This record gives sequence, structure tokens and C-alpha cells, in this order.
Amino acid sequence: MTVSMNRRSLLAAMSAAAATSAGPVFGQARGEQILVVMWGAQWIEVCRPIGEEWLRATGDRVQWELHAGGAMGIVGRMRPQFPRIQQNLVAAWDPVFDAMIEADWLEPVSETEMPALKEIPEIFFKKDKQGRKITVPLSTAGAFWGYRTDLVDKPIESIEQLLEPRFKGKLCVPVPVNLSGLLMVSLAMQRGGNERNIEPGWQFLKELAQRGNIGRVVANNSEMINAMSQGDLSVAFWNTGGWQAVSERFPTRLLTRLNDNKGFLFNEGYVVMKGDNPAKIAAAKRFANHFATAEINSRYNMPLGSGPTNVNAKPADAIKDIFYKPDELAKYAYIPDYSYMSSQVDAWTRRWETEITPLVRQG
Repeated sequence: MTVSMNRRSLLAAMSAAAATSAGPVFGQARGEQILVVMWGAQWIEVCRPIGEEWLRATGDRVQWELHAGGAMGIVGRMRPQFPRIQQNLVAAWDPVFDAMIEADWLEPVSETEMPALKEIPEIFFKKDKQGRKITVPLSTAGAFWGYRTDLVDKPIESIEQLLEPRFKGKLCVPVPVNLSGLLMVSLAMQRGGNERNIEPGWQFLKELAQRGNIGRVVANNSEMINAMSQGDLSVAFWNTGGWQAVSERFPTRLLTRLNDNKGFLFNEGYVVMKGDNPAKIAAAKRFANHFATAEINSRYNMPLGSGPTNVNAKPADAIKDIFYKPDELAKYAYIPDYSYMSSQVDAWTRRWETEITPLVRQG
């Protein structure tokens, strides 16, 4: 990735920003050490150099802790610790944020303390029961319908077209437990429902299954990528990571701007944990604000294949289709109630097994 300034000028700019930015967290003494939870693999690879530069520019030292398994696992590990949680800053995503907000573990954040938040659209923030912003959104990803353009002659402009005979055995879909049940929400919204009015989605799903159009049901990224690489399936509903891998091998089109449906977004980012050390809370907010700036938000997301949240950040060319401009979000994007969906997934899975699986097997 090409960064628009060299390392020396970047460090100088960081030092100047730390010294001059308005707000109380920037006026406090430096030299704190904070414990930050992050994912492994490419996430920590891009984060460690940013943390080292931050230390040299500000004196704040970052100690990294990696998520063990899924991000939701951190909730179970923290629960017996509270109110003496050792971690100061945690990277997670929407369902984890919901659990932490419900437990009342998080510090509110504001543009006064963290100026970079002014450059992030309101729709991306989670809020606490008092209506205060509680998350620092860094990445936006999602789940979308899409298709291989080398296998579909006539463009798809509405998912109602998926009922057509030409798609018999051509659809690749996840079971409800995958993607938090977003497939069901998409189908429900197509017929006037949503996550809390899911019945229209079941009726649409039954129509697809009865016509034999569901060719494969997949459980993870690898299965989706393999299924869409074999040539017998042409359409899928899946997340951006899977679609990015497929698009590197074959020509694809993601249906991110449908007039009668939505692209389903979820956000990843930081939350600041409550604690009894104000200096560490301030240091955590400084570091989170740094990640939210346009320069670092671009740099963080480029190797992840995720969309940046700062409106002035630059998305990678490969994901420009899923990077909604602020004035497009209301029309084309939807962020459902993931907490509610999590409470329904078990019931949706049982219903799938009894009502949909037999139809899929009949073809």
C-alpha cells in the first residue's frame, strides 16, 4: 500500500496532532501503557507498526492481546473480571458491542474528546441507553447478493428474478446461523418485512426451495469460495471476505445498490472499557481517535479488504462497490438489530431444518 507521506513526516504530523488537538483527553500527560485487544492474522500485522509509531510520537505504549477464537469470547472472559477489567481498548463488531453495552462496561465517546469522530457517519455508531456514542467505528463490511457475470447472461436487478427457471440449482446460500441470519432478513425485506417481521422471508425462501433453485447450502467462507469456483453455481448471498476471494478468480458483480433491497452492513471498531484509572481511559481514547483519522483509517483497512468509516479515507479499489457515500447509506444500506437476531437464530435454524432442508433435498 502506498501511504501519502513518508514515515518521518507521518511521525511529525502525529506529534503535532497529539499536541494541538482540542479536547480533554489530548491535554493529559503522556507515557501511559494500555492493553488493546485485536484480532490476529492481517489485523495485528497492520496494527503493530501503527502502535510502534504512536509510541515514538506520543510516549503512549500499546500492549496487544489477541482474541482467542471468535470476538464474542472476550465477553465471557471479561464477565468475572468486572469491574476490574484489565483491557483498556477492545476491537470487536456489532453483536459483541451489543453485549458489552447491555453489561454497561463501556465508556462513552464524543467528538469533543475525539475530533476524528466528526468524520464518521452517524449511522455507524452504537449508542448507550442514554443516547451517547459508545463505539469508535473503524471498518464497515457486510453481506450481499452477487453473481458471477461469466455465468449469468441477463443482469440481475432484483432478487425476485432468482425465482426464474434459469436459476434452477444455481443459488448458493448460508444456513441461518451463518451471517447472523442476514439471508432471512434480506428475503423478508424483499417482501416488506425485516428482522422482526421475518415471516415474508420464510415464504420467499420456500418458493426458492420448491422451485429447486437452491443448489448449495454453505457453512463458512471456504465452502462458499469453493462452491462459487466450481462453475455449477452462479449466484450467492455471502459476506465481503468470501466475495473478495471469488472476485480475484472470476468476474463478479455485487448487488450493493438494489432499488428494492439493501446491502447489509456490520461494523468493526474499538470500544473503550470502563476502569478506575482516568489516565488509561484518556490514553485509550487518544489511540482510538488516531485510528479513526482519515490517514490511519485508510491504512488500517487497505489490507483487510474492509471499507473505511471515515468519509475522507480512501477505500481499496477492490471494495469500492461496498463503500457507500454518506448520502447513499439510507437508500442502499441497512444495519439490522444484530442483538435481536442473535436471540432468534436457534429458532430460525430449527425451522430451516424442518421446513427448508427437505425441500432443498428434493431439488
